Amino acid sequence: MAKEEPRSISRDLQELQKKLCLLIEFFQNNPKVMAFTKSPLGQYLDRHPFLALALLVFIVTSAVPVGFFLLLVILTTLVALVGVIILEDH
Repeated sequence: MAKEEPRSISRDLQELQKKLCLLIEFFQNNPKVMAFTKSPLGQYLDRHPFLALALLVFIVTSAVPVGFFLLLVILTTLVALVGVIILEDH
């Protein structure tokens, strides 16, 4: 029974590797990605991978507060609109 576990783990890892390779290939063959990698910014980030990673982390982490801010703006606008409608009724 102990001999079967490493084989199943090995098979799972091979399947995961195949899926990851297919995903990477899909992104590399995407026309928008190809156009970006040929642009000057894409070539610069390709030569500086740490900067590309730092930029990606910054964008992902800043998306959460920006999303909360936009949600707050929309909710405030809706509440103000409902308040104006209620005040105009009376």
